[in-house]
Amino acid sequence: MRFLMLATLTGAGLLAACQQPLEFDPNDPETIAAIEAVLSEAMEGARNVDADRVLAAAEGEGELTLITGDVRLGGVDYIRETFRDTYAGLEGQDQTLLASQVRVLSPDVAIVIAVSEGTYTDKAGWTSDPVGMGHTLVFVRENGEWRVRHVHQSIAP
Repeated sequence: MRFLMLATLTGAGLLAACQQPLEFDPNDPETIAAIEAVLSEAMEGARNVDADRVLAAAEGEGELTLITGDVRLGGVDYIRETFRDTYAGLEGQDQTLLASQVRVLSPDVAIVIAVSEGTYTDKAGWTSDPVGMGHTLVFVRENGEWRVRHVHQSIAP
């Protein structure tokens, strides 16, 4: 009986220890650098109007949602096709991050808050006026890699 009580108390103590929040550094430079590298690759893809490269950051097991203006898109494959349709009329894009911040919320979740300005050039050679945008991206660490799971972007009037 004594062994059963000891085992029960030990098990309860281990269970309680497992439920303690994981400690993490919200300013971890390795995490921030990894997320910034994913963003940099996606921005390079956008510059080259390459939907596959842009959406490589969202590959994996999780679901991706994109909200832009009053449009909500879901699913990597559907969003990729939408991007390909849009990119079919473009020669390239040029986007510059004006300000950005990576906020690590937990060991496996981070958000990026950014403001950018950019132009696009169509296949006829016409380049748009600069457009300001606000972005929020939710990153989740899956199997050790940071993946984008939600994007919200707003175009400044």
